[in-house]
Amino acid sequence: MDDYDSLLDRARSQIPEDAFKRSGERFQVPSVQLMIQGTRTIWQNFQEIITILNRPGKEVLKFVAGQLATGGTFEGNNAVFQGKFVTENVIEVLNRYISSYVICPVCTRPDTSILREGTAYYMHCTACGARTSIRPV
Repeated sequence: MDDYDSLLDRARSQIPEDAFKRSGERFQVPSVQLMIQGTRTIWQNFQEIITILNRPGKEVLKFVAGQLATGGTFEGNNAVFQGKFVTENVIEVLNRYISSYVICPVCTRPDTSILREGTAYYMHCTACGARTSIRPV
């Protein structure tokens, strides 16, 4: 039993202090910047947000446009939606996307990726190794 305890102590000493603390503090999504131009709403910092989320822009655009019940396209680094939308509504939809497709439901870390196996989609967490079934976007 002494061997096990010494090996366990050695393993714990090699793990950083903050390894088991929640990493949500480092995951800061910038506030959504919208600009209404005629009958279109332009999401100005869309590229910056999808870079932080580590998700393809097409996937995020499809989800947000579907939730807002409108059409969405890319124009450079911006996302453009048909219709006038309030920032609070877009933030609410983005938060829904983040909780469903970015944050790991087991360890609540944002270190995830989406895998496709046949017709099934899974969110794989690189922090804890959890694999969660998700609905396709």
